[in-house]
Amino acid sequence: MGALVATGTEYFAYWGKAKQDKLVGGARCHVLPYHCLDVAAVGQTLLSRHLVLLQRLSQQMQLSQQQALTWMVFLLGIHDLGKFAETFQQIRLDLRQQFWPGVPIKRTNYSIRHDTLGAMLWQQFVCEQLVTEHEAGTNFVSDSMCYWLNPVFGHHGWPPSKQEPIKFHFAQQDQNAALAFVRDWQALVQPDWLQATALDAQRSWRQQQKKASWLMAGVAVLADWLGSNQDIFRYCQEPMALEEYWIEHALPKAERAVEESGVLPKQSQNQQTLGELFPVINDPTPLQQQCEEMAIGEEPQLFILEDVTGAGKTEAALMLAHRLMSVGLAQGLYVGLPTMATANAMYERMSKAYRALYRNEETPSLVLSHSARHLSELFQQSLLNAQPDNQHYANEENISAQCNRWLADNRKKALLADVGVGTIDQALLGIVPARHQSLRLLGLLNKVLILDEVHAYDAYTSELLKRLIEFHAALGGSVVLLSATLTKAQRQGLVQSFQQGRGIEEKVTELKSEHYPLLTHSTGDGQPGEYPLQTRDLVRRKVLVCFHHTTDEVFQAIEQAVVQGKSVCWIRNTVPDARDAWAELRDSARLDSNKLHLFHSRYALGDRIAIEQQMLEYFGPNSTPQFRQGRVLVATQVVEQSLDLDFDLMISDLAPIDLLIQRAGRLQRHARTEKGELLLRGEKDQRGTPRLRVLSPEWTNEPDQNWFKDSFAKAHHVYPDTLLLWRTTKILAQKGGWRMPEDARELLEFVYDVEGKIPSGLEDANLAADGENHAKRDSAQYLQMQLSSGYVASPQWDEDVRIATRLGEETQPLYLARWQEGELSLWISEGKYPWDLSSVQVNKKQIAKLAEIDEPLLLEKLDQLREQTRLFNDYSLIVPLSESEGVWQARAITDDGKSVALSYSPKLGLELLFE
Repeated sequence: MGALVATGTEYFAYWGKAKQDKLVGGARCHVLPYHCLDVAAVGQTLLSRHLVLLQRLSQQMQLSQQQALTWMVFLLGIHDLGKFAETFQQIRLDLRQQFWPGVPIKRTNYSIRHDTLGAMLWQQFVCEQLVTEHEAGTNFVSDSMCYWLNPVFGHHGWPPSKQEPIKFHFAQQDQNAALAFVRDWQALVQPDWLQATALDAQRSWRQQQKKASWLMAGVAVLADWLGSNQDIFRYCQEPMALEEYWIEHALPKAERAVEESGVLPKQSQNQQTLGELFPVINDPTPLQQQCEEMAIGEEPQLFILEDVTGAGKTEAALMLAHRLMSVGLAQGLYVGLPTMATANAMYERMSKAYRALYRNEETPSLVLSHSARHLSELFQQSLLNAQPDNQHYANEENISAQCNRWLADNRKKALLADVGVGTIDQALLGIVPARHQSLRLLGLLNKVLILDEVHAYDAYTSELLKRLIEFHAALGGSVVLLSATLTKAQRQGLVQSFQQGRGIEEKVTELKSEHYPLLTHSTGDGQPGEYPLQTRDLVRRKVLVCFHHTTDEVFQAIEQAVVQGKSVCWIRNTVPDARDAWAELRDSARLDSNKLHLFHSRYALGDRIAIEQQMLEYFGPNSTPQFRQGRVLVATQVVEQSLDLDFDLMISDLAPIDLLIQRAGRLQRHARTEKGELLLRGEKDQRGTPRLRVLSPEWTNEPDQNWFKDSFAKAHHVYPDTLLLWRTTKILAQKGGWRMPEDARELLEFVYDVEGKIPSGLEDANLAADGENHAKRDSAQYLQMQLSSGYVASPQWDEDVRIATRLGEETQPLYLARWQEGELSLWISEGKYPWDLSSVQVNKKQIAKLAEIDEPLLLEKLDQLREQTRLFNDYSLIVPLSESEGVWQARAITDDGKSVALSYSPKLGLELLFE
């Protein structure tokens, strides 16, 4: 085919998409104007059919819906303006020379991505022409429009960031062609320049466009992704009038692309009763009844549900979500939880309930979202299908290839599903400068954001959580927060964040209620409502607490309980402490080693799953006296939240009060007879008053900073604030335990009282702990994005998504393998995901002590093993273990010259001998 420049329309002489295989039939490329129109057509179709999205965009831009739609379509049509650059076009020399025969190529350094090149071309050339042509204000075109164009040019997931003279990248003919395309495109779309210029004279309108840019960025990413589906938008390089391509090709194909994508929301069910939503609920709890009957406004709102275990908080939250959906305030929901295990459990519950939220004829999507979601047997793909595409432009991955990887990563995809369940981290990545964060915000836009166990996060993650609430409220979203208990300060901060997102700058009037359980309700306007709740007798609970000061006392208590046929759990604060306790109990003559178990976080995933299933069989809700009696589990915090376990006796190392209450939730959890037989629902437990034994330093009124550390040297790094631990001991010793719900507020407020009296010996330690918390909050505040700043580049942006949503020691997975008789195999070689099942997370600093492998045959086998999967490119992550006397071991270089670095067994897990 001859040069397209000969047609007289120079902007057809530029390719936007190109085939890698030059021998494949059909058009070799998709010319740039057509791809731009494809994406604009997707945007128009998406916004026209996703009415909530258009409504929110209109509100954010402070334009009518038609005006917002017109401007967004125009902007999307120039999203790839940077591809007019000669530096980009020369990536395919054959096409550049075909379109411009005889014109020498001068600019060959494609050093800046085309998204940033587009922003440079607009600011240095195009906008100057448009100011004159449209009598538009200079401020609007060069300033306010950039708030719109940054997210559009940043359609690859982050905002443009660099500036260089465009002459280094664009030939003059390229600049002219780009301008000609912009002129013809705006003539077709006809955005109202004069009206926008008039509005721009208002400073408040200009500032609002910064907030609007966050939503626009998500629309741009999604539109470019869908508009890059070459199975629908077939390559075309035959020139035709833009209007003809727009009407005859782009718009019809965009209808198909949007329809097939599954991103359009489903119609919600009309308002139903709690019994209609959950037929198994015959007797609603007070919390559930309150959520069903309380007044629901017509604007975004925040609910904080604080209640005891067994109050039905999840169903209450879903009832609120349903009511918000039924009045048009949302079209779906995302449930964020603290761990993958709790997310898996919630996903299973949601799979049985989510269809009731939608009309019978609808087929809503449900997606699980966390890094190990592929290991869940219940998880199923429910949204967009990936399109094969192996294109690469120099070192730049094209959008189709990005989308394929993005689609395979359901952690991002889940937020576009009608109903998403995952870890809170997936939502938090929407408010930190990580790639595609805007897509996460877009996915949450029309969702009720339900976050469970919000008390469980440290100062760093809690700060990010508050910013997420602010962003979600600003974009018109509602939030439901669930917690066992919160301090008044925590509750105040959460309400304040929501109201800031709603644009209310005044500080929230101090919350007053000391009641527990409690429902807090804020519409973002006026004083939040606080609704005290009743507690059913069935879930009222008294727990006695007694203290032990030596491990010998604990061993005696365990042995005595075993003799009595009780099931026992001892939660230790660190893995080494748990392993040491298990070893001492194993050597005890009074215990049956077959009934002694160890469980912590350092097992290969396959072994951990097997242990979890075994523990559920021995101690779960359906366990029988035959399995339970005389059985002992020594564990770490892994049993605190996700596993539904039930013990006759619970022992815990000293921890902050909220964690002790959480751990005691596994003590006499289900009503049973004295022998351990399960009773019917509603019957009273016959095992007597639950008793929690706590291993603690001896009490003193004048503790020093080493009061806890001297007894728990390793755990001191887990719980460094000695004041919290001392106060926990003090109030529990005074009260002898607690009653729920009566004592909940008193316990929590006493331990976490920032203005309470501090023993002189703990002042320095408390000051250090307080400083650490301030540092965590400062780190989160520095990292998180500012709503009022808009979608702009900053030093924190990370294209590789290394942003942490939680602080702590950096971990890295070890992939365990067996090295035996010259053969290397994964620790668990069966199943669909052997690499995952053979992995265990370990402190990254400790991994550095592993010895380098110098055995030639082993190195050869490691290379072969790596070739079996594309997941790895560094064999040091794979740890070959050799068996010696029944123990699998690997070597290391250590300070003391030990030759054995670590050992592993399915029973004991991974042991780092140098820690």
